[in-house]
Amino acid sequence: MRSSKKALSSILGTIIVLVLTVAAGTMLWRTFFSLFSSLSEQNQLQIYDAEFVATSAGSYLSLTVKNTGSSQVTVPWVSIEGVVNLTWGVQLQPGQEDSRVWPVPARPVGQSFLLLVEAYSAAGGSYQSSQQLFVQGG
Repeated sequence: MRSSKKALSSILGTIIVLVLTVAAGTMLWRTFFSLFSSLSEQNQLQIYDAEFVATSAGSYLSLTVKNTGSSQVTVPWVSIEGVVNLTWGVQLQPGQEDSRVWPVPARPVGQSFLLLVEAYSAAGGSYQSSQQLFVQGG
């Protein structure tokens, strides 16, 4: 009688260990998969060319960005030092680039500032690309 109870206990113990192992493996897989997915979607937007030029006729910002990711993104605006927001509203497919020129408030030649471009994916992800620029004389 005792040997059948021991056999049943070892089978039950093996089943419990297997269930716990599968549950732990599933949790680890989901954690790493979601982490890898979020990391692989970063840096989807790259600034290729940017210049801020001050002339006697006025100042302008010229900018070219490219979607280097694997999904469509929307670029709603561009920000200069978080103070000046320039509306863009362009949708970029993977590999697509777009260029724009905006008139902007004058700044002294040689002054540096941070240019920030933000984009959003259809899945709700937010992506930023920034670059330090110097005002050039024209």
